[in-house]
Order: sequence, then structure tokens, then C-alpha cells
Amino acid sequence: MAYGCAVILVILVVARLALPFVLKDYVNRQLNASHDYGGSIGRVTVHLWRGAYRIHDINIVTRDGKVSTPLFSASYIDLSLQWSELIHGKLVSKIIMDSPRVNFVSGPTKQQSQSGTGNNWNDTLESLVPFQINSLVITNGQAHFQNPYSTPPVDIYMSEVFSVATNLSNAREVRQQLPAGIEARGKTLGEGRLYLQCNLNPLAKAPTFQLEASLTNVDLTQLNSFMRAYGKFDVARGQFALFASFAAADEKYDGYVKVFFNDLKVFKWEKERKKDALQIFWQAIVGTLTTLLKNHPHDQLATKVPITGAFQNTDVHLWPTIETLLRNAFIRALVPQPDQKVSVDTARKVDASGAGLESSETNRVQQIEKTGATLLQTTNGPANRTGH
Repeated sequence: MAYGCAVILVILVVARLALPFVLKDYVNRQLNASHDYGGSIGRVTVHLWRGAYRIHDINIVTRDGKVSTPLFSASYIDLSLQWSELIHGKLVSKIIMDSPRVNFVSGPTKQQSQSGTGNNWNDTLESLVPFQINSLVITNGQAHFQNPYSTPPVDIYMSEVFSVATNLSNAREVRQQLPAGIEARGKTLGEGRLYLQCNLNPLAKAPTFQLEASLTNVDLTQLNSFMRAYGKFDVARGQFALFASFAAADEKYDGYVKVFFNDLKVFKWEKERKKDALQIFWQAIVGTLTTLLKNHPHDQLATKVPITGAFQNTDVHLWPTIETLLRNAFIRALVPQPDQKVSVDTARKVDASGAGLESSETNRVQQIEKTGATLLQTTNGPANRTGH
């Protein structure tokens, strides 16, 4: 009897010592299952007392490309049983990612670019845990968009990302139409602050969610490399803000994006005289347009972009966007805050044809003409007032 117990004990000890190496081999095989991407990890530590193991120093790179930066890296990923859900009779997993970084790269060829498409990363992540994923926590994350081949090179990023996703498998069987939640915040290049909140139904056949997001206090001069590379202009000063609300249900969606440029100055001769004549000309055009369309009492250029339709028929409304831009410039300034929240019930009422906000093109033209007539009256009295 004692001999048998000793043998079992030895087997358990050997199995425990071998487990990190077995797990490391398994994880490496899962990360290298993709045709386009390959992965490697450092050590694996096992925490049996909490039903968890931790993967250290993860790197995922393009297999045949010429991109030097990894698509994904992380200090560690902790995969564990979510004990708090056991009282509800559910065996589900919790994942914590520490210092993850994602690098999207745009290059002149496919081999010099990486976007992460072409591989189901959700399946890869789920293959690393024995139970369905119910909670995901990200601490100190980063996301980069890079173009080392542009002139000038571009690297815009978000850092200090903290995100929590809860009840992704609806383990508690919540009867609400949006039982899961995601909350995220982070810091952008230019000292901007991002906040996002999303409620969703991850088990629905069609995307079903409602989302609110804001990006505030972005110093636009920090984005000059991006604007020079893709817009052929830059700014002397200015701040950017964005507010969005968006919802989807029954394969239809509805929402808006409000954008604000405050204290914006594009053309500054002391800065422009070092450029060639064509660059100066284009910069002058952009600067003149921003000056003309700016609400001068509030020193603000702003508009609201409505986005509505069905997933097979997208409609970004151009005329209402222009009308709002002109109204902000000459009639009353948009308020730099979110408008009424768009809900899944609103999305369900969207015309599946994507016709959206106006019933006809005639109504859109009449709105623009009405705005134009109002603009002519602004010379006879004060016109700018704060409002929505």
C-alpha cells in the first residue's frame, strides 16, 4: 500500500514538473497553426491552486513578410478558471493580458504590410483554454499604426489602454437583450483621452450592440507626420475631439460621429516658406477653407456625420454632414459633447434600404438651400449661439 502511494506521488510530481514544458509545446503549436503568421513564447508557469497557467513573452509575426515588428506581443497572458462563476454552476475562463501591443503596418506591397486579417484569432485564443471565454482584461495595452515607407514615416498610436470585457458567454444567463459589456480607456498620441463603453449580445446571430465613444483633447500638431503623409498638409496649432454613438440589431445599424477642431490654424507663413510652391499652394487652400468654415466666436470647426443603413447597404449621409458643417460655422455652434444615445431599438427601425435620415434627395437639397438663405441673413445681426 505504501509502495503504491509512493509510486502515485512520484508520477504526480513528475507530471507537475513536466506540465509547463507540455503546455509550452502545445501553445507554440497553436500559435504556428496559421499559414500567414507564426508565434513563439518564453516560459510557461502553472498555478494549479487557482486553475491557471501563464504564458510569458508572446510574439506573433508575419511568416513570410518583410515586417520587422511583431503583429502582436505581450509581457504575459494569464489564462484561468473564473471562480466567481462557479457559484452560478458555470465552468468558464478568464483571460488577463499584460502589456499587449498590436502593430498594424501599411507598406507598398502585401509582404511589407501586416493587418492581422486572414486568421481567426478568436479561435486561436479559445484553443488555449479548456472552457469558454467569459471575461477578458487588458492592462497597459498599446495599438500602433505604422507606415515606415511614407514621407515622412508615420507612427500613430494609443497607449495606456485598460479594458474589461464581462459576461461574454452569458454565463449568468442574463435575460437582457445586451447581457455582455466592454469598457475601455486609453491615451492617444497628442495627449488625447479615449473612452469607450459597449453593451452587446455576443451570442446573437447578427451583430447586436450599442456603443458610445469619445476622444478628447488631441493636440493635432503631434499628428503632423500622418497629415503630411496622407493629406499633404500639416497644422500650426489645434485640438481635435470626437464623440460617437452607434448601435446595431437585426443586420441594420444607426449612429453618428461628431467631430470638432478647436483653435485650428493650418497656414502659417513662417512654417510654410521652407516648402516648395505646390505645397504652399495646397496648404493655403486648406487653410482658407478651414478659416471660411470655422465658427469664429467659438474658434471651432465642427460637423456631425450620420451613419445608417443595413450591413449590405451602407449609407454615410453627405448632405446632412455638409449642412451641419455650415450651420456650425454660420448659425450656431455644435456643443462638444455627445448627443442623444443611439440604441438597438433605434437601429431596428432603420429602413433596410439604407435610405436613412431623409425621405428624398429633394428634402436634402431644400435643407441646404434653407441653410444658404439663413447665411445671407447673418450679416444683419448676431447669429452665433451655443446649441445642439
